[in-house]
Amino acid sequence: MSQQIGASTLLQKVQQRLTAVRFARKLHHWTLAAVIFAGAAVVGVRLSGLIPPGSQRLEWLALIPLVAAVAAWLFHRRVGKTDAARAVDRFAGTDDLFLTLATLSTSAGEYQPLVEQSALVVAPKIVPNQVVPFTPQKPLGLQALGWVALAGLIWFVPTLDPFGKVEAAARVEQKQKEVQQILKSVKTREEQLSREVRTGEEREQKIEQQAQELMSALRKMKPADSQPNSKVLEDQRKSLNELWKQVSSEDLRRLLSESASEMQGGERAQKMAEWLRDLQQGKSDSLQKELQKAQETMQSMLKAETPEERQKLASDLKKQLQDLKKFSSKKAGSKELEGALEQALKSLEALAANQDRKGEPNGDEQGSESEMSEQARQALQEALELSRKELEEVARSAGDLKKLEEALKTLQQADKLNQQGQMDGEECEGCQSMAEYAEKFRSMMSGNGLNGEARRDTPGGMMTEDDSDPEGYKDEKSRSQIQAGKVLLSIRTREAATQKDFNPEDLRKYESSVREIKSGVQAAIEAEDIPPGYVDGIRQYFDKLEPSAAQP
Repeated sequence: MSQQIGASTLLQKVQQRLTAVRFARKLHHWTLAAVIFAGAAVVGVRLSGLIPPGSQRLEWLALIPLVAAVAAWLFHRRVGKTDAARAVDRFAGTDDLFLTLATLSTSAGEYQPLVEQSALVVAPKIVPNQVVPFTPQKPLGLQALGWVALAGLIWFVPTLDPFGKVEAAARVEQKQKEVQQILKSVKTREEQLSREVRTGEEREQKIEQQAQELMSALRKMKPADSQPNSKVLEDQRKSLNELWKQVSSEDLRRLLSESASEMQGGERAQKMAEWLRDLQQGKSDSLQKELQKAQETMQSMLKAETPEERQKLASDLKKQLQDLKKFSSKKAGSKELEGALEQALKSLEALAANQDRKGEPNGDEQGSESEMSEQARQALQEALELSRKELEEVARSAGDLKKLEEALKTLQQADKLNQQGQMDGEECEGCQSMAEYAEKFRSMMSGNGLNGEARRDTPGGMMTEDDSDPEGYKDEKSRSQIQAGKVLLSIRTREAATQKDFNPEDLRKYESSVREIKSGVQAAIEAEDIPPGYVDGIRQYFDKLEPSAAQP
């Protein structure tokens, strides 16, 4: 190929190509060396198990080309003008013509114009690409082979665990995931609980307001106003029952029905009995003290200087939380409180495990476990705080339900007095609380010989019948099969019935049906979630079904 080119330009182009070729050659060598080193490191790490899989940073392999390029630039041999001239002379066979031309500036003599003239004649016949050829096919093939081999090692060489590092790291990673999940769950529950607290506060105000209205209405009642009193009492019952349904739950009713005297045992049982009595009164002071004690134990554990002291404090804290969780599950019946305490126990387990390993790991592993320890501490603190809030809400709900049940029972006592014409609000003028009203009504009923039962004209006797009927009586008797839940027997007669009026087999079936119905009354009351204001009336109704002994 013919090309018009000056001698100086030729040397300049050849020098540039020589520089590029030497840099590319160094880059190729350094890259291959880095790939081989990375492959050896992968094999060593995987087979020794010194670095757990979660701590292996394979993204560092992406820096190999950059590192190789920097090294090639720093260590490749620089190309001078004389190097380019020697390359041209060697290719063209010009007997150091261009080398002489390259050194003319440092030489003296009258032959310089002759050298320049000769170089100008030869230069157009020389192509720089041919002087310094560039053939990247072989180096690129080696590079591809090296990278494929490295990828194969990464994918197929298994991680062994001769020193137990991988297993230990897996446990830490699992605990870390659990702690992160706990933090997320606690945050979600706190947001939900804040809404429940606002609703509970509003409901508490309504209950207090309704109780005040009931006491005010009771003070205004007079014995002669039996019918208006009944209307007022029924309206109050409806309002209280509606609030009762909002508060009541099976767990809360069971909490209020638990007996602290049945909790026999040592110090722990007595402590739980005190917790139960507090909650039944709508208070949580003793439980809050136990939670505060647990938080203080946690702080002492974090500040402990020796592993033995840390282990002892962690054990104490675990017992405290387990006692609270057991009480929540068996007595308080709050799944939310139990869940918060369970999360606190899991956080404690993770924190104690990291505290025991303090100072053992190195490097990245130490930083990872330090972060894990901080997250576990935060999770434990937040779970304990959530437990405190859950406890306050349980106490509030228990107190609300107790107030409502007391109000409904007091209203029921007032209703019985009113039915007998004995409801006198002036008797309650000095009462300041629902408990005082209830006590006053009990004394009034006892003083009138009521004791919660309707009076009879003659104790143990039967009230006389009024036979007057404008339409007249008809003597009718009907015998039918008796089955629970159906009214199939109707007897209407003016005279008293005797045993001969009944078929013995039908009478036996009737008595059996009555017993069957009565046995299911309590279960039905509990299943249907009947408010306390109606329970006594339902029971009295079914009690009247008790068949009396037949007269011979």
